[in-house]
Amino acid sequence: MKEKQYLEKLTGELAEKYQEGVKQLELGNFAQAEKLLIEVKEERPDFVPVYNKLGIIAIYRKNLDRAKNWLTQALELDKEFVPAITNLGSIKREEGDRDLAREYYLKAIQLDPDYGPAYNNLGVIYREEGNYRESVKYLKKANKLKSYTIDASKDRLFYKEPGCIVPLIIMVGLVILYLIFIR
Repeated sequence: MKEKQYLEKLTGELAEKYQEGVKQLELGNFAQAEKLLIEVKEERPDFVPVYNKLGIIAIYRKNLDRAKNWLTQALELDKEFVPAITNLGSIKREEGDRDLAREYYLKAIQLDPDYGPAYNNLGVIYREEGNYRESVKYLKKANKLKSYTIDASKDRLFYKEPGCIVPLIIMVGLVILYLIFIR
């Protein structure tokens, strides 16, 4: 089931608490987010998205074993919960196992072809491997699904990465063509 469907079943004060927990997570207030999300989990232990969000907090805190535990609990409740599958892929990527990470992302895409973060993460793996053609393919799909993100914390800027000149030239060319035909 998709996260949206789970959210539709959560009502009232509990829904507000979950939304506030997600907001705090997005703001980087992990302690406050965790407190709120644990409260939601205690009241609704069958609410799968809360396990995923708790897993994300653990990932940000670099506690990958705890993150795996939360994400595994989510998948025990719903083995096809795509955000948890994708986040397990991110853990595998963080651990250096790109092949297994790629398998998780592909499984997520197979289960939900409209889940943009899996395309984005797959594109990142291909970029890291120097396979820019595949990277662009998946990043375009992520962008189309409004899920394209970049890692702003990287020390090297994208345009300084080896092999970046071809995609950069293509992007500049597309911008020039766009400006020519719009005017």
